[in-house]
Amino acid sequence: MILFLDVVSPIPEFHLIDDKKVRVSIKIIENSDEKLSDSIIPKYLKMNELYKLNKLTTHFIVTSGPGSYTSLRVGASFIAGLSQSTDLPVAVISGENIYEFLKNDYTNTCVYFESSNNQNFLTFRDGEKIVHKKVENKNCILPKNIKNIFYNNESPDFYDENLIFTSFSFLEIVLKHLNKLEFKKNTIIKPIYISNNVILN
Repeated sequence: MILFLDVVSPIPEFHLIDDKKVRVSIKIIENSDEKLSDSIIPKYLKMNELYKLNKLTTHFIVTSGPGSYTSLRVGASFIAGLSQSTDLPVAVISGENIYEFLKNDYTNTCVYFESSNNQNFLTFRDGEKIVHKKVENKNCILPKNIKNIFYNNESPDFYDENLIFTSFSFLEIVLKHLNKLEFKKNTIIKPIYISNNVILN
């Protein structure tokens, strides 16, 4: 059984995946006023009691951003701790992975991530490089070549009649591409936090 922790989405969730199917999904917090750091351990302990996670979990998956700095830090630390204490492998899902799974080609697609604390990000390819960009408001100037936008929560307000908007789910992406994920032991989880302050990047 795989424990998947999504800390990029606005409301972080645990998902239990068994035989490429979702056994259960549990929201770690119910609203943006609650703190992930206060809720993640009690929710995990409750799940462990109900689903025997300590005995049945074989792998972990965690999202690594771009997203809220606090959520990414808490999620990475939590999964790293579980992985080390249980000697089980982890697969890390980043914006680059999501982009590669969703893109139509290298030139006209981007992924819009809505995260907690009202933080929004774009991931797209610029030549050979993957670029992560923080969006200060939903009205931002996109690279001219972008035609397709995949979004994880609400459709962004990018007003251009030529743009094609398509929603996606982290969980659906993980299930569809489970066989492509790299599970490793002793993985260093590097959260992708993008700030407009260059010193913090």
